[in-house]
Amino acid sequence: MTVSRTSDLQTDRLVLNELAPEDASDLFAVRGDPEAMAFWDWPADSDVAVTAVNVHQMLEEVRAGHAKYWTVRLRIARAFVGMCDLSQLRPSQSADLGFLFVRRYWGRGLAQEAVGRILDYARDIGLKYIYARVHDQNERSIRLLDRLGFSEAKAMPQLEIRPGVFRDCRRYDKRL
Repeated sequence: MTVSRTSDLQTDRLVLNELAPEDASDLFAVRGDPEAMAFWDWPADSDVAVTAVNVHQMLEEVRAGHAKYWTVRLRIARAFVGMCDLSQLRPSQSADLGFLFVRRYWGRGLAQEAVGRILDYARDIGLKYIYARVHDQNERSIRLLDRLGFSEAKAMPQLEIRPGVFRDCRRYDKRL
């Protein structure tokens, strides 16, 4: 059973729980999948221990006030379906949006529902502006951002996404 946490969010079909250390094994379901991670800035995690280290780093960002991370679960079945985040938080100003979903849940509108709730939360905490950087070939995420009212702000050709790895990216923006 998942314990209710202070920043839990809900939609009709989903519960978004604050990220916790015990979420690493669930999160490995998506972070360990090379296809799901194809458009993420880092390669798939090799095992759950690597995911646990990444979760620890994310929680350090949360403690420092630089980010918020949520696991996304089906409201009734409680099955893990993905993760959403607001990072590079600038209180009362802006944040970077991120989302990552387990492949078997793609195409069901769950990402749109979860990200829409994150946008409502961002507005509720006084953010004025949200942006998202997407790899050029990530058509699913581009369509999602379009449906949610984001506008393409600029092309970012050959952006270094990690040391020595370059990808063409686009930045999308939304005023809240």
